[in-house]
Amino acid sequence: MEINFEGKNILVSGAAGHLGEQLVKDYCQSGAATLLLIDSPEHEKDLKKIEKEYEGRTRVKTYIADFRNIEEIIKVVNQIADEGIVVDVLINNAGINIMKKANEMDEEIWDCVVDVNLKGSFFLTKEIGYKSLISQKGNVVFISSQHGVVGNVMRTAYCSSKTGILGLVRALTAEWSVYGVRVNAVSPTYILNEDNESFLMSARERRNMLNKIPLHKYAETEDVSNAIMFLSSDKASMITGHNLVVDGGYTSL
Repeated sequence: MEINFEGKNILVSGAAGHLGEQLVKDYCQSGAATLLLIDSPEHEKDLKKIEKEYEGRTRVKTYIADFRNIEEIIKVVNQIADEGIVVDVLINNAGINIMKKANEMDEEIWDCVVDVNLKGSFFLTKEIGYKSLISQKGNVVFISSQHGVVGNVMRTAYCSSKTGILGLVRALTAEWSVYGVRVNAVSPTYILNEDNESFLMSARERRNMLNKIPLHKYAETEDVSNAIMFLSSDKASMITGHNLVVDGGYTSL
């Protein structure tokens, strides 16, 4: 099944991470007209590297915003609008996790996780929605998590924020379907990459994590990107308000 994004403008937040880079690669190969990439200030060099890598292959524009700062998000969205770019697809990929036991969680850590994962994603979606997506009958994909579906230890803020995303998907579906805008989520299990491989493949984590996945394997970035690409494409034109769980069966047990 060929997925074609020819002529489409795609906005990806959290674009400098492993999944973000995979999405840039896949959307580029699928003919996207413009890739708009947003990440936090500490990833500015990474974004510029991606921009240079794809020079001459597709138009890539990069923007910097702290997702805990709504004014910065609004400033970036206004900049995109002032440049005459209308967004067709928004991928809310920005997210963080700070692992703490519930009794060790303080307000600063809680706010940091929830502000980035939920609050920032909502306000980016709101601003892009009313400036672009509604007029284009575009679509949004939020990245939630298997821990938005089931709980886990040391993740009170993270689980709350990712569950909140699923509520946001349902609420926006109820509100924006009248405009032809689709809103969905993808909820992955643990994603194996070069930075976490030694940790996830250790004997302890294989017992604690891998053995809880019925398919007995971690997700690859391509597995998650494929799900996002499908939901954000015209192939999924009848799908909205849905949470596509990419977890190897983790949440089924």
